[in-house]
Formats: sequence, C-alpha cells, structure tokens
Amino acid sequence: MKYDKKLLYNFTPAAFISNFVPLVVILYEEELELRNFEYKMWNIITVQESVANNNQELLQNLIEDIAEEYECEEHIYLYGSGISGYGAVLQGVLCKANAVYAYNPKIKLLENDLTHLLNPIDTFPIFYLCNSQNSPEVNGFVEVCKKYEIKLNLEHCPESEYDAMKNLKEVLDFFERMVSQV
Repeated sequence: MKYDKKLLYNFTPAAFISNFVPLVVILYEEELELRNFEYKMWNIITVQESVANNNQELLQNLIEDIAEEYECEEHIYLYGSGISGYGAVLQGVLCKANAVYAYNPKIKLLENDLTHLLNPIDTFPIFYLCNSQNSPEVNGFVEVCKKYEIKLNLEHCPESEYDAMKNLKEVLDFFERMVSQV
C-alpha cells in the first residue's frame, strides 16, 4: 500500500511495459479485500470505497498521474459494486474513462445524484450496469443516458449468484475482449 497525500491505495503495474497497457481502477468495499488484486498484464489501482469517496479529488489526480506515467490515458476502465459503483461512475465520468462497470451501483448518495453529471454535450464512458434489485435510481440513470444518447448496457443480474471475485474477473475478461476489438 502506498500513502499519497492521505490517499491509501495499491498500484500494481503490468509486468511488461508496452505502448498499450490499459489502466483499471477498482473501487471496493472493505469486506471484499481486493487490496492486492492483480490481473494479467494490466495496470491495476485498487482503492477502498470509503477512502475513495472521502478523497475524490486525490483519486482523480492519482488516476491522471498514473495514466500519464504509464501512457494509458486513452485506456482507462473502472469497476465498482454497490456504494463503490457510485465512485466508479463518478470517477469514470471525471477521468473520461473508456468504460465503467458497476454492479448494483448506488446512483444517489445523500444529496449527490450522479444523473446531474450527464448532458448531451460531453463525452462519457460506456456504462455497463448490472441491476439485480430493479433500483429506481439505476432506472432513472438509465433513462437520462437514453435521453442524451449516452452508451449504456443494462443487465438484470440475479443477486443470489453474486461472488465479488468471480464477478470482477469476468468483468476484467470482458474489458480485455473490449480492448482487443478496438
């Protein structure tokens, strides 16, 4: 773990340096213990959700710095689940990520509703949302994305089958296939 201006995170660089190694930012809830997660040949940042939400600007700076240093500014992906999904969507918009995958994301925290970030003018990541709870907040976010023609894929995933590590590996396999098609 590194300590950088009050932001506790883990960064695992890809084993090989090349011109095309994407950056994946994984926001996780404390009980999932994804701190030391590694995945094939990708640059991986892991940040605990409570740390990320309390240090949004520092996280944004961290993503920008690592993306620039490792020359992956054009290939940034985010993942989060539940409350971490809120942070993944928020940071994905702020850093102009390629894609965000959020499992049962919270779209509204206290007074902050992520739909206010959406508009018909800016560029947005492709949102992949899995909504097992048929949340009105997620459905509202989907409607705003449709209204502004923002790319979005919505799945209805059975919650009883959710396994955080298995789900994350499947999402990263999906991102890898997506990158290989570019």
